[in-house]
Amino acid sequence: MLLNKEKQSGVGTGNLLRSEAQRVFKRKRTWAVIAVYLLFVPLECLFLAMMNTSFYDMNRPVALDSLNTAPFLLRELAILMHFVVIPMLAADSFGGDVSSGALRLALIRPVSRVRLFLAKWAVLGLIVGVLTLFTWAAGTVFGSIFMAPAAETTLPGAGTVGAAGALGYGLSFYGIAFCVFVALIGIGGLVARLVPNPVLAYVGTLAVIVGGLYASDRLAFLLSVSDSIFRFLGQTGGSDAGLGWTVCVLLAGCAIMGTWSWKRREWTQ
Repeated sequence: MLLNKEKQSGVGTGNLLRSEAQRVFKRKRTWAVIAVYLLFVPLECLFLAMMNTSFYDMNRPVALDSLNTAPFLLRELAILMHFVVIPMLAADSFGGDVSSGALRLALIRPVSRVRLFLAKWAVLGLIVGVLTLFTWAAGTVFGSIFMAPAAETTLPGAGTVGAAGALGYGLSFYGIAFCVFVALIGIGGLVARLVPNPVLAYVGTLAVIVGGLYASDRLAFLLSVSDSIFRFLGQTGGSDAGLGWTVCVLLAGCAIMGTWSWKRREWTQ
């Protein structure tokens, strides 16, 4: 069925993804955002080494060592991901192409608008995924070399673990964070659908991220993802106990609403 749809649209999925990736990386802002994030990674590593302490949340400090540094590096960088990287990339990709007319050129060919929306989401997800993976690798390597050596460490929900357990915990932590980031990209796509202007879409996405905290405690992860993940993995209960289900529902909602709205609108008018 997918092959039939691709034949009808005239553009294969691979070509669609490559075309979208080319549009994304032709923008100077894309490279600027990536460069800023990559610059902050070593700076935050240096900050953690100097402080030698971080926090599970505002009330629980923790001493850093060679095994537990990676999750806390993302804790420091998540605010940059939430307030700069994802909103700006989403506003440019979903909204900038509309306001600049690039999307009209792309739709000269018989391309499914639903597939185009999903391609945009997938390309941004890949970019954010690579940045997330790089952060995990940087935190793991930096911790093992520069932080206090430890044969075992204590992590919320995992108890006392060795090197293998800490590595698995870090991968779980970053995996959940990546799912949240993908959901934020979907939110950015929905906001850009309502407000095609990239600047207003950026501001609108920030408003949704901050407003989620006031709408429901279950959406607090939109603003402080690391605190929510620590509580989720630590099985402390409360509003973050259902974090996995909440993220899944949010992803499904963004996919359904996004594909419906992109299919419904006549972009070439």
